[in-house]
Amino acid sequence: MSLELLEQGTLSRPGSIGRMARLSLGLFCTYALWEITNIAADFIEQPIRYLPNLSLMLVAPICIFNYVINIGYSKDWHRYPLIVSLVFFVVIALGGYVINGDANSTLLGIALLAWLGYFFSHLGVSFLIAAVLATPGCEMRAIPELFGKITGKASNEHHCPVSIISGIDNWERKRRGK
Repeated sequence: MSLELLEQGTLSRPGSIGRMARLSLGLFCTYALWEITNIAADFIEQPIRYLPNLSLMLVAPICIFNYVINIGYSKDWHRYPLIVSLVFFVVIALGGYVINGDANSTLLGIALLAWLGYFFSHLGVSFLIAAVLATPGCEMRAIPELFGKITGKASNEHHCPVSIISGIDNWERKRRGK
């Protein structure tokens, strides 16, 4: 993935169906964050025990973490955000194993919880803002677009790398004849 930011106004804004899809995904991320906070105390104590139950919640961050970071922060760090995160978790688990004889440490639980919390917060807020502002392209450009509107500066746009959102926007645009 290479970061290709486009000039403001290059991409067309999503229609009502695209905005509803973004709103739904924002609400889903909010729900995921709620679920994470509900198990936080137990998860911090025994994170590895909960990983099988959280496997679906881990799939999205592992698949799209680099997009969230790179597009959201307008930096092309390639795959390093995810690689650094995974190495960090492995180091913590190995450290816990060396020190306590068990990789299932409180520090690992806190790190995983913070990582998941950040991911679903950033993505969820971006989806919700994108739904309200009708942010064109990728929802990860919604926060920069909001700051641009507040400061009066143009913000760059980016095509959505997730084909579901792009597919909905393309279908809706063809449906409207644009």
